[in-house]
Amino acid sequence: MSQEIKIEKKASEVIQPGSTEEARQAIQGRKDLSGAVLSGINLNNVTSAGAILRKTDLSGADLSRSVLIFPNFYRATMYGASLNKAVILGGDLVRTDFREADLNKSVLIGIEAREANFENANLQDAVLVTANLQDTNFTNANLANARLASSDVTGADFTDAELSGARAYKIDWSKAKVPPAVIPEQILNLPNWAWAIIAGSVVGIIALVIYAIFRKKNPDA
Repeated sequence: MSQEIKIEKKASEVIQPGSTEEARQAIQGRKDLSGAVLSGINLNNVTSAGAILRKTDLSGADLSRSVLIFPNFYRATMYGASLNKAVILGGDLVRTDFREADLNKSVLIGIEAREANFENANLQDAVLVTANLQDTNFTNANLANARLASSDVTGADFTDAELSGARAYKIDWSKAKVPPAVIPEQILNLPNWAWAIIAGSVVGIIALVIYAIFRKKNPDA
């Protein structure tokens, strides 16, 4: 559960990387980059567990093809950022600004994205599973061919959102503030035991990814 804490830093306390490489190392080393300005930076293909980017300015940044495990993007600015084919497993995306961001073919699993703003964002072919999307803004967002499963859309706004070709599973659209104009069809009508096996496989894959990351950082472990 994300903690609604006030995060304020003096300018002298903010860690501001001086180069792209320093930023990559800081993110991979879990240094607290809260409040840093990283707008327009190229961080594509970065792999990190536990990145701390609260209130960080990542507008226009390139995080495409990145793998981010339990990142903290609380109230970060991702306006116009590229997360094409990025994978985000868990983490705090509460009140994060994804307006105009490109999340085409991204995979978002287990994210806490209450009150996040995806207005005019591109989520075409994206996958959102077990995501908390309460009070999230998807106004004019492109979710064409997206796949949504077991996610909470209570209070979410899908005004003028494009969901043609999208498929969903265990989504109660009636709880949305503004449901999609056309409700996505069911993904598959599989028995519960089949979905349990699929969920277990996903958890296993996540565990292997985390293990591989830490083995890479600590080869002697």
